[in-house]
Amino acid sequence: MQKITYGIHDTELGRIVIGQTDKGLCWLGFMISKEEGAYKGDGLMRMKEYFSESSFEEDKAKTFETLSQVFQAWESDKLKSIPLDLQGTDFQCAVWQVLLNIPRGKTLSYGDVANDIGKPKASRAVGTAVGDNPISLIVPCHRVVQKSGNLGNYGWGLDLKRRLLEIEAA
Repeated sequence: MQKITYGIHDTELGRIVIGQTDKGLCWLGFMISKEEGAYKGDGLMRMKEYFSESSFEEDKAKTFETLSQVFQAWESDKLKSIPLDLQGTDFQCAVWQVLLNIPRGKTLSYGDVANDIGKPKASRAVGTAVGDNPISLIVPCHRVVQKSGNLGNYGWGLDLKRRLLEIEAA
């Protein structure tokens, strides 16, 4: 059984829950309820559902160090500097690798991502994979928008997606 160490921290973006294994960061979510706009529920609940076969241990001191590294990487656009333990299907991981290459302040459409993985007709499947991304912010799913330029969906609510994109564009 995989052990995940997690912590919930207050940040300038709101309350964040992160989870990590011995391999690296495996979860970053926001503590936003459905009532506050997160259409799938809060980050802790979602993490425990996503890794339902895992054991969990809360250690805020250990995860705080990781959180500091996460914010440095996000602010400097050095997302690949964070050791990740991305757990998903081959298709999901291919999509998430494309997201890691979207520069700060830029966006791609779901169709662009589908083209980048060599599956140009898979925009809907790409949308599902983007929505299933377990490591928000570092695997920047918020940088994927509709071809029309509309924001589309965001598991943590459109207000947060809009805010993240505005911060990155500044």
